[in-house]
Amino acid sequence: MKIRKIFIVSILLLLFNNVYAQETVVVKEKSWYVPDYVKAQFAGNIGLVSVGAGYQLFNDVLYSELLYGFVPEFASRADNIHLITIKNTFPIYRKVIGENLTITPIAGFTTTLDIGTNSFTTLPSLYPDGYYVPTAVHFTFFGGALLHKDFKKPKIFKGVDFYLEFGTVETYLWYAITSKEVGVLDVFSTAVGVNFYF
Repeated sequence: MKIRKIFIVSILLLLFNNVYAQETVVVKEKSWYVPDYVKAQFAGNIGLVSVGAGYQLFNDVLYSELLYGFVPEFASRADNIHLITIKNTFPIYRKVIGENLTITPIAGFTTTLDIGTNSFTTLPSLYPDGYYVPTAVHFTFFGGALLHKDFKKPKIFKGVDFYLEFGTVETYLWYAITSKEVGVLDVFSTAVGVNFYF
């Protein structure tokens, strides 16, 4: 009987010790509205420079971003241009090419609203009905490649993307298709950018 009590007490002490000896790791989940990454992009029909934040959605099948773009007077030959863009990028597949390095072909589209004074959403009264279509909203289609690197010892950022895209605005594409003066290669532009992951 004494051996049985010693055995039970020993088991209880062992279990009690293991429960409290284990290191407690508290993983704080971020709120849904906190973005997964921040972005900076040069060119690409959404501003000479654009910045914003993005979310990886549906198990990283879609990267969706809200961006502010700016084109200064010297680059636009008009007043400063201010743009708000929703950008949607779809990774086609991911290929590991080195330690903590992944390359991914991407494709996507944007919806951009010109919030400056250079465009209009409804036709101004000085033009006859149907003379122009609204110029404040545009859609951009693009494809490219993204190189992702995970950081082994993250301090502020867990990883970074560098990407290159080729794209066009829907009206440019329409002109290339319907006009003999505009070639298809004339309507495409290049964008480069970076994403920093939290």
